[in-house]
Amino acid sequence: MARLSRGDPSLLRRLNAIAVLRALYAAEELTLAELVKASEVSRPTVEEIAADLGEQGLVEEVPLSPDAPRPVGRPAKRYRFRPESGHVAGLEIGPRQTLCLVADLRGEVVGRAQAGLTPEMAAADRLGTARQVLGAAVEGHANVRLLGIGTTGVVSGGKVVRDHRLPGWTGLDLPAEFGGGCPVLAGNDTKLATLAEHWRGAAHGLDDVVYVQAGRTVSLGLLLGGKLHDGHHGAAGEIGALRQAGGSVELVAATVLAVDPQLVVIGGGKDPLATTLRAELARLCLFPVHVATSTLGEDAVALGAVRLALSRVERELFSVADVA
Repeated sequence: MARLSRGDPSLLRRLNAIAVLRALYAAEELTLAELVKASEVSRPTVEEIAADLGEQGLVEEVPLSPDAPRPVGRPAKRYRFRPESGHVAGLEIGPRQTLCLVADLRGEVVGRAQAGLTPEMAAADRLGTARQVLGAAVEGHANVRLLGIGTTGVVSGGKVVRDHRLPGWTGLDLPAEFGGGCPVLAGNDTKLATLAEHWRGAAHGLDDVVYVQAGRTVSLGLLLGGKLHDGHHGAAGEIGALRQAGGSVELVAATVLAVDPQLVVIGGGKDPLATTLRAELARLCLFPVHVATSTLGEDAVALGAVRLALSRVERELFSVADVA
């Protein structure tokens, strides 16, 4: 791969290719004329780029349906992005379950596998079960480009920096444990559940959100200005050390006061917490705050890991940093 430089003609070609690919990525299919208009690239260049992307397996020309009415003259060329040309996987490794979702390059979930765990399991056993689930989920799905992993604890740079819930979990290097087949990204489970809510859940389209994961402990995910907030050490939202539910509800309310979000989402299926939190927020906050219960259920963390992986793949597809 050659580094682009100013004035390099390959830069213009790469920018044109990105414009064409973005237009196709955003649509089910486009005629050649529609693709020229959407990409703002000349017709001959679009045809060349579409052919190149076709050789890479990312784009294909759509044949005329046998049932479609026959147009007068030559039928218009139609193109589509091939989301099935690659896949990403999202793997949750939690105290009580490991769940893997496999999605195509548009985020459509096409594979799933799951197994139960216990909080007391040794790290080696937990990892072994997670590897089996990953293998079962990706079976039959070609070209897995990236794996996202969500797990408990403070996760920074792919490593579990600190975790008090799972035996032997602190210090684990997840990319090293699961690498080899494809690149690996890892993050905290609550933060990835927040990503999932923003992508396909109750927080879709909102930029300032507090996500509350309620279970045996309580943790927070913060979406600020449309971006996930990790904190300096990757520990933002780790309020699990405050064990008592009442104390946690006072701290969540304080966070809402500090952040002033558009929405608070409650995950983990704890409706009593939602009821208590609604009452506290109504009592304490300067402005009304809507509180919603997550509809993603047990898929939230794995779906967030899919989004983490897919975001990296999208950046690679639309990057101008390198050119062949």
